[in-house]
Amino acid sequence: MSAPVRARVAVSLLYVIMSVPIGGWAARVPEIRRQVGADDALWGLANTVPSLGNVAGLCVIVLLVGRVPNRLLGVAGAALVLLTVPPLAASGSFAAVVLGLSTWALVSFVMAVPMGALALEVQRRYGRPLMGGFDACFGAGTLAGGLTGTLAAALEVRPWAQFVLTSALLGLCLAATARWLPREAGGGAGRLRGRFTRGVLPLTAMAFLSGFVSEAAMLWNAVYVSDTMGAGPVAGGVSYTVAATTGTVALLAVDRVTARLGLARTVRACTLFAAGGFGLCLLIGTPAAAVAGFVVLGVGMAAVNPALYTMAAHQEGLSPSEGVSMVELGQFPGASIVAPALIGALSGLAGLRLALASIVVAALLLSALAVRLRPAGDRVW
Repeated sequence: MSAPVRARVAVSLLYVIMSVPIGGWAARVPEIRRQVGADDALWGLANTVPSLGNVAGLCVIVLLVGRVPNRLLGVAGAALVLLTVPPLAASGSFAAVVLGLSTWALVSFVMAVPMGALALEVQRRYGRPLMGGFDACFGAGTLAGGLTGTLAAALEVRPWAQFVLTSALLGLCLAATARWLPREAGGGAGRLRGRFTRGVLPLTAMAFLSGFVSEAAMLWNAVYVSDTMGAGPVAGGVSYTVAATTGTVALLAVDRVTARLGLARTVRACTLFAAGGFGLCLLIGTPAAAVAGFVVLGVGMAAVNPALYTMAAHQEGLSPSEGVSMVELGQFPGASIVAPALIGALSGLAGLRLALASIVVAALLLSALAVRLRPAGDRVW
């Protein structure tokens, strides 16, 4: 393989390493809950406290980015993810699960920024859009992890044994491909304050909105279909799976569409499609329309993150990793804080159906801000 192809394979593997444990964990949650004796309230707490790990990870990566090579950070973060999950799955106490989830959140955040910067370097070497394909690797890894976890549960394989096996296999692949990872060019603002430039602030705002929409759809898809629409838990699970799958498939087409239409026009068209389609399905208010609405939303939002990452790599005075860190800085509060809190509060006041209209508003704001995705120079890939 040529050097660019080897680099692409190595970075794609990082996306898979981050996502496979997520899907595998989701499939084994019921068994792990019983393993530690957690009820609904305790399990909700177990998944809320780790947001502090995200905050810690964000602080760590903001300090390290630009000072430690992305190759080293990416490999170290991937190794720590693979080492963290098996002991977590073997935990026999609630406190150990909380500690493990918090550690996982921290190391995943440390891995995310260098991984994105390495993907942008591969895209630069190819000279054409590739970020949609990398995001598709993440989605495929999540689905593969979920299928692996489901099969392991059916065969009565203990969760810790499942994760030991997957971590060992992925660890061997990481060891074989780590040397293929590209080296990022140096330079950048250095200090955090220097990263808040006029060009990067709109990207941070768009990342906030993107994080809000994506997390809100993930959190409330099954609940809206199964409870609000009265379709039942099976339909809710099917809706989530179908939306996740179609969103991943849509990512495979994002790079070609972006290469033909450009960043701004692609994001504007896709977010208008997402807002209009999801809003119409909310108005119709049937279970079938609800499932279709989340599918349309997933397809329409597929182009947003690849565009934001691409523009983050072309900010004057910032290195790609510094630009990516600003995108992550914007996404975190939108996804981890505002999405669950705002829609939960609006749902309590006016019902979940009206609360989900905030997703339509956020998608329309993304469409309005898409004009800021025009590159300052002639080259954007």
